[in-house]
Amino acid sequence: MRYRRFAGVAALLVLLPALALGWQSQVTTTQPAETGASRIDVVADQRIQAMSDFLTGQQQLRFAVEVTYDAVESDGQKIQLARNSRVLVQRPNRLRVESRGDRGWNQLNVFDGGHFLLLDRTRGVYARVATPATLDDFFEFLFEKFGVSPPVADFLLSDVHAVLTGSATSGAVLGPALVGGRECEHLAFSGDLLDWQIWIEKGERPWPRKFVVTYKDIDVRPQFMAVFSEWEAGATPPADAFQTTPPTGATEVPFERFAVEGESASSESATTGTPAEGE
Repeated sequence: MRYRRFAGVAALLVLLPALALGWQSQVTTTQPAETGASRIDVVADQRIQAMSDFLTGQQQLRFAVEVTYDAVESDGQKIQLARNSRVLVQRPNRLRVESRGDRGWNQLNVFDGGHFLLLDRTRGVYARVATPATLDDFFEFLFEKFGVSPPVADFLLSDVHAVLTGSATSGAVLGPALVGGRECEHLAFSGDLLDWQIWIEKGERPWPRKFVVTYKDIDVRPQFMAVFSEWEAGATPPADAFQTTPPTGATEVPFERFAVEGESASSESATTGTPAEGE
């Protein structure tokens, strides 16, 4: 999983210290799948792989996600902010995200396989940039050009398993859990900069139900949390769902300026956003 900074633009969609001794009696113990310095429990690795295969096998997806994250003040105080998003995905090259949240956050973000529209409905401004053609290349473009990578984007890539576990040094299944009334398995992974937990629904449809990231390189250890709901596979989007034409009356601004202003609007007096993203 790539280390990322949760800037304003990274909210378009909308990762635990090393396993604590107190948890060990609850952790499923099997042989670790070792790769170099990594010690990931075989069962945990299998659960992530099964979820990855299931997600990437869905050509069309619709889901909702509630995101909360910590903005960190200059004195170390954490301010929790939140937003809710509704997401439409059509592989390999379509994405639509509508988000509303704290501080007047109201955005529409659309990727059509050639352009990305970022519309701030509150301020009546937008940015539109040319992009690579696929979802994987689009998210890489956002990171390379603008230094942002939405945390939830990890679940939309073509190899979710590789992205999530690539930098993990340990991982284990902690046991059964409930998320929104759904029976899940609770897993925890640790890396050098990020620790993360995931709750995966049991059964033939292993949807991710909750995802928590802890950023260890900041003293106060801010967190990012996403709770997923309303998963629907094979959802047929409206014909105009992925149009990137800006609305009449909106003012165009440079993408870079939009990102900086979006971060300021989302965290106001916070001087350091939660490192991001993505998720």
